[in-house]
Amino acid sequence: MDGTIYLGKNLFDGALETFDFLNKNNIDYVFFTNNSSHDLEFYYQKMSNFGIKCDLKKNFYSSTEVTISHLLSLGLKDIYVIGNKCLKDKLAKHFNLVNRYEKGRKIDAVIAGFSTELTYQELQDGCLYLETNDCLFIATNGDFRCPIEDGLYIPDCGGMCEWIYRSTGKKATVMGKPNPEIIYYLAKQFNVHLDEVIAIGDRLYTDIEVAVRAKVDSIAVLSGESSLEDIKNYPHQPTYILNSIKELPKLLLEEGE
Repeated sequence: MDGTIYLGKNLFDGALETFDFLNKNNIDYVFFTNNSSHDLEFYYQKMSNFGIKCDLKKNFYSSTEVTISHLLSLGLKDIYVIGNKCLKDKLAKHFNLVNRYEKGRKIDAVIAGFSTELTYQELQDGCLYLETNDCLFIATNGDFRCPIEDGLYIPDCGGMCEWIYRSTGKKATVMGKPNPEIIYYLAKQFNVHLDEVIAIGDRLYTDIEVAVRAKVDSIAVLSGESSLEDIKNYPHQPTYILNSIKELPKLLLEEGE
């Protein structure tokens, strides 16, 4: 969403009209975020405040839900979590969260999410558990940086996981984009074929890459992280390139003719 529909607190020009178009033409859409530092209610409220008519249960999904589903499928119980309180609270509903590193303590996984509440203690404890346990290392997302206002960026989960990898030698399995399972899951939820799906975003190694891996069409918008030069030099090209989300209705009308 950030960099595609809005930037921080600012909705992009034409975004409101775009979602009015989608709603009026019964075109299903999902706001998918790799950001696990907020719950879905936060994003629903944000979109609603912008004036976009949407449904919390139907139109929102995140890397947190993907991660929970994956962990449940593996039957895991004891986990150590590096992340914001909202991520920990959601995981605590399904798993036993270990609070601190304890010598000799066995756990099933270390979970990392984008955290604006990160402490060195969390990084240290996470590394120690990975070094002393044959446990999984799972990340909600692999984004290295998160865009904010004024064209600036702050560290994201991928950067944090890189630090842990350099310290432990263990790489995280990423649950969010570009993992194609997200596309497959949502296609089933909406009962559509993959050739009816299009992924839209500003980040090449997540938004466009997930489309490439899932073999669906994609749209790269130039309103966020990636420039035309970045796209030109990226090994996997998007199906379409738009200046912004404002141009989406025109593209859909032209392709529908």
